Amino acid sequence: VEAVHLQNIFLSFWMGDYDKAAKASDLVMSFPTSKMPKVQLIYHMFYRGIVMFHLHREGKGEHCLKEGKKMRDQLETWVNTSKPIFENKLLLLEAESYASTCNVVAAKESYELSIKVARDNGYIHEQGLAYECMGKYLMSAVEIRDAEHCFLSAHECYMQWGAKAKAKKLWMDWNLDSSTEGIGPCTIKHERDELR
Repeated sequence: VEAVHLQNIFLSFWMGDYDKAAKASDLVMSFPTSKMPKVQLIYHMFYRGIVMFHLHREGKGEHCLKEGKKMRDQLETWVNTSKPIFENKLLLLEAESYASTCNVVAAKESYELSIKVARDNGYIHEQGLAYECMGKYLMSAVEIRDAEHCFLSAHECYMQWGAKAKAKKLWMDWNLDSSTEGIGPCTIKHERDELR
């Protein structure tokens, strides 16, 4: 039963239905086995953190911010066990936390670091996710052009990962056909520095 609900979390999360993902996550958290160490626990905590920060920014309550921070803190304890696996995830949750508390500079820096670390460790799907999250944040801050760059980069990552349905949904959700003519993928600060 838990496996079915975890699958619902993961599918809902990747397709952007954060309300449905949160409900499935709450249900999984009620199972006694939900805290047992397993690979799915890592991703459940990671996705739950992103979902909770996103829901907080949508006005769903302070409890979402508190739960997001709890997930971030859990990943922080795991980073010491395997930095290559957890660092980009922690950085993305930190970026989401900063975005949720209106710390613009720290949010942007953490998004960029998460993108870089995911890329450096070969997690193309998590690089795409970090670009997408950064794009959503920039869109909410009315930094439209930079957000579109991020969405294009996320789309490119998802296509490389083979997630064509996810890439298509992103393309359609953000109307990338008409709004992005002449815009290339995002070049994050670290990539610009490497080019110099």
